[in-house]
Amino acid sequence: MKQKYAWVLFTMVLALVSSLTLIQAQEKEMRPEVKAAIEKLTSEDPGERRMAAETLSSLRDLASLPALINALKDEDFGVRVNVADALGNLRDKSATPALIEALKDENDGVRISVVVALGYIRDKESVEPLIKSLREDKNEGVRISVAQVLGNLRDKRAVPALLEALKDESSRIRATAVRSLGRLGDPEAGVALIEALKDEQVLVRLYASESLGNLGVASAIEPLKELLKDEDGRTRCATAGALGKLGDKSGLDVALKELENEDIQIRMEALRALGYIGETNEVVVNGITNALNDKDISVRRVAEMVANQLRIEIKTKEKEEKPKGGKR
Repeated sequence: MKQKYAWVLFTMVLALVSSLTLIQAQEKEMRPEVKAAIEKLTSEDPGERRMAAETLSSLRDLASLPALINALKDEDFGVRVNVADALGNLRDKSATPALIEALKDENDGVRISVVVALGYIRDKESVEPLIKSLREDKNEGVRISVAQVLGNLRDKRAVPALLEALKDESSRIRATAVRSLGRLGDPEAGVALIEALKDEQVLVRLYASESLGNLGVASAIEPLKELLKDEDGRTRCATAGALGKLGDKSGLDVALKELENEDIQIRMEALRALGYIGETNEVVVNGITNALNDKDISVRRVAEMVANQLRIEIKTKEKEEKPKGGKR
């Protein structure tokens, strides 16, 4: 029995020695600039501590992880903001528990940075705490950030909370929730998204149409057709594209018409819609040809992408120009 306890004690001591040896080795291998910044994290000057956290954020060295986690409780909110940013840049899941605790921080800016950091780390353990923040946090900016991150994490546990957010009084939160629901790939959100097509705010309607197309909600075709008459050009184009994704070409004429719009963004949306609709008749080819010669380079690039997507060969003015001078 004594030998057994002696062996257990020996194993524990050996593990402790190994850990200390590893820590010492890491300290020896630590880059000088990282070590200097870590030391400044304990400075009496808040400004210096902020700069140290910012430096560590740019260095992205895992050796700074323990010091950063400890600094997440700094008395200065600016330090905490920079520390949260740094932890997000490290992308290490061992920071998740400390960041989840920091979701309760009294400062709105800190909580936003924490949410963004958790989005970068992409740890599934953060989903439930983030859902709680979406439902309970009093700050609009925090809830917007949470709604966006939950969409990026693509975890369907967030669907009920995002559906609830569609009734939020903030149009920015509703718009973000609508977009995130489209990313989560849950067709059950279809009914609520169809209802969102009637929202008073443009972005909510626009993102709702996009999400319905992405989710493949066939029951949305008729409501989407109504939205082709929307007062907003981008929404009309997004709706035409959404219908195209659903196999309906009702938005073709709308997309072709918007190719002549003075707004650059609307012209680009119209081109993307043509890509989703998939029609390659003469009128479409002519429209894309004209877009390839658009005065704006962004429109020309989208036009080229759509031409490749539709596998149609189009000659631009540059290609049609013949070399001057003749043969020598």
